Amino acid sequence: MRWTVHPAAHHKGLAFVVVLVILLATVLTWSLTRWIWMTALAPLFLLVSLRAFFLPRTYSLDDDGAHEEGPLQAARHLAWADVRRVSRVRHGVHLSPIHSNSRFVRDRGVFLRTEENTESVADFVLSRRPAT
Repeated sequence: MRWTVHPAAHHKGLAFVVVLVILLATVLTWSLTRWIWMTALAPLFLLVSLRAFFLPRTYSLDDDGAHEEGPLQAARHLAWADVRRVSRVRHGVHLSPIHSNSRFVRDRGVFLRTEENTESVADFVLSRRPAT
């Protein structure tokens, strides 16, 4: 199973609002600092932090595990043998190698962003993950 998700293309109104907020932050940075480098870095940092929204991500599920890849981020992989928790959350399915949800433990899981295929992704994941 393989699919690509591009939230900015799917939600153009929200993308427009986010771009306006980035421009507002850029203008605010200039008005507060009057420093060209800070003004140039502010929108760059915002765009990089929002890359999952602005750039397409490709997800694949196969017999080995779950894979996520896309521009400006290293490819991620989680083997089915390492999946301990599956959570259906807003906009997708989260796979975690950790049994419990804790604020104090950094989760190294994979978030599978979905749009219209949430049920088929969840069914595929639940059929492949090991019984715990």
